[in-house]
Amino acid sequence: MFVWTSPFALYGGNSADFHTFYLAGRSWLSGGNPYNDRMVSGFIYPPPSLPFFSLFSLFDFRLASQLWIVTYFTVFLVALVALALTLRGDRRLMYASLASLIFFTSYPLLIMFQQGQIDLLIASLTILSLVCERKKHNSISAAMLSISALLKGNAILLLIYFVIFRRDWKYLVHFLIITLAIVGLSLIIIPVQLYWDYAAVTLRLSSIGFVYNESIPGQLAFAQLNAIAPIVSIAGYGLFTVFSYWASSKRFSTMHKTLSADGMFLMNVLIMLLFGPRSTIYPYVWVILPVALFLSTLLMEEVRTAFLAAMGIGTFLLSAVISPDFLNYKTFGLGLIGNVLMTISLILLYVRPNSVFRRITKG
Repeated sequence: MFVWTSPFALYGGNSADFHTFYLAGRSWLSGGNPYNDRMVSGFIYPPPSLPFFSLFSLFDFRLASQLWIVTYFTVFLVALVALALTLRGDRRLMYASLASLIFFTSYPLLIMFQQGQIDLLIASLTILSLVCERKKHNSISAAMLSISALLKGNAILLLIYFVIFRRDWKYLVHFLIITLAIVGLSLIIIPVQLYWDYAAVTLRLSSIGFVYNESIPGQLAFAQLNAIAPIVSIAGYGLFTVFSYWASSKRFSTMHKTLSADGMFLMNVLIMLLFGPRSTIYPYVWVILPVALFLSTLLMEEVRTAFLAAMGIGTFLLSAVISPDFLNYKTFGLGLIGNVLMTISLILLYVRPNSVFRRITKG
């Protein structure tokens, strides 16, 4: 119960990352350039995010911090409930129970609260995109994903699931049209120079490994192999794209098909984190709802004990940490280990389904 046994003040007055968002919004409102402003250190988010952040900069910082918490927690709750409403019977109850359990015991969530980061908000928006897709509202789904990507760029990687795995090229067209429309309209209030500066910052940081990472590029940076980290990231995403396209051709029974889709969405999130250049501890809040969704289906299936155990251990590691001083970020995250374990286990679902299911029902 990490999150709710800590003082609420922890989540308000000293949110280092939210302070960056706050200053960026204020800089933009005053006609400044957040990407070059010395007062705004480390702002690496797309220009369309600036009007959103500027709304919070209209308030005193402490009040804005509390409003920030209310905002992303509310969107998360809406996403949790919306996804639950797409499920039926015992699976809905199973999903809600698992999501609550993972949420209340997540160490990455605690660190995200402490830092005031945006990841829970973006993850929740992508879940709402998934909900809309499953309700056959593809245009709304594409719009939600577009907004997510324009707030934080890595959400665009979920196109691998929505387009490649589902082989839905119309979805890509909807996404591109909506994204271009939002960017085009944003030019009315956002100078085009900010887009060039954002591109320059993104390219520069993509070549710099971040040591405190729960990702493969982070480990390469730790080993002082920064030069190959971007190559490894691109290769990882490329291989997963090919794998997801191949996996979409596999035939599953009706029930197993649901598990296959849930597993691929979860794997897309895991791969995004595994090969991300800046996947520290707190971005692992992305897995809370996708893991709960996948496990809620898995527990309704006849699966082998070894596979179920691997997924259970992986889930624990994704939320766990070895920490001599967990409130001061002196941690040894276990998310990378859990990520690798779950990713390998999910690959088996498509490559060797006989090693996962006790009984295969042919579709």
